[in-house]
Amino acid sequence: MTKSYTAEVLVLSKTKLGESDLILTLLSSEDGQLRAVTKGARKPGAKLCGISEPFNVFAGKFHKGKSLDICTEAKAIEAYAGVRSDYDRLMVGSIALELAAQVTNDGDSIPRLYAMTRTFLDVLGTADEEILPTLLAAYLLKVNAMIGYSPEHELCARNARLSYLFQSTFSTIRTEGAAEDTTGDNKRARVADVRQVMNFTEKHLPANLKSLSYYRKSL
Repeated sequence: MTKSYTAEVLVLSKTKLGESDLILTLLSSEDGQLRAVTKGARKPGAKLCGISEPFNVFAGKFHKGKSLDICTEAKAIEAYAGVRSDYDRLMVGSIALELAAQVTNDGDSIPRLYAMTRTFLDVLGTADEEILPTLLAAYLLKVNAMIGYSPEHELCARNARLSYLFQSTFSTIRTEGAAEDTTGDNKRARVADVRQVMNFTEKHLPANLKSLSYYRKSL
């Protein structure tokens, strides 16, 4: 078995290890989860320091270890600065990363999860602020469907607002969302629908998403 391999990955989270290292939880383009150490990444000016933050995408070279793999090289691909620099987008994006980490925690490979999460982050960085909750709900529904927990679509489709969350692409939500009625009553109804999706998601997860609970309080 080869001891080295390459992978394109999205950083989901980081954890301190020792005095200067980090353990990264990564979602690979093969749709599985990797956990790897970046040695010395917490030292100022370290070569791997810049790519070790959540939301970064990089092409990395890894060496298999006894318990954790080691990232030895990395080439930056995307940093999603538009998400990381805005508080509301950062909150929404953090939920997506935490959910991706949880549903792949047991080493399960979920087809298209990496590509879908990347598309979600692409749209999140430029979408109108008013549709961020709807955009998040669409992501939650898609991930639920991927892991086998799909809501009753026929029933949901009777509600014009809730059925809007079942759009096939995030770009459709981005381009059509601004044209929706944004009166106070419609906003409240849309937020209520989004909260239902949040509750549905948490019901089927082994542990609560801390970022999701926090975001719900802000709606």
